[in-house]
Amino acid sequence: MKIDINNAFTVVSLMFMLIAGIYRLAQIEASINARISNVQTNLLTAIDSLKDNFSDRLYVNEKKLDVHLTEYTEKKFFAEYRHNATDKLVEHKFNRLRGLIKQLAGFLNKESGFILRDDEY
Repeated sequence: MKIDINNAFTVVSLMFMLIAGIYRLAQIEASINARISNVQTNLLTAIDSLKDNFSDRLYVNEKKLDVHLTEYTEKKFFAEYRHNATDKLVEHKFNRLRGLIKQLAGFLNKESGFILRDDEY
């Protein structure tokens, strides 16, 4: 009987240690799973925050680009207008000068027989 009680005590103590070990492993696994879910939640929150921040910055940059493109277009139209006005002014002065040269060439030809060698005049 002594051997039976010793064997029974050994079996009970082994069962108790086995149950205690399983319980401790379950606690460790639960702690690891809680930490993983906490990290996952923090990571998803950070990603959402960065995504919103990135979207806002992208929107602001897009609006700035639109403003600069509009400003560039207006400056381009104004420069073309000013360039066209300068071209018209130069053309007007050139036409007046050409008329004056024709009159001088006609006068010199009539008075002294002077002939311009340029075919245009």
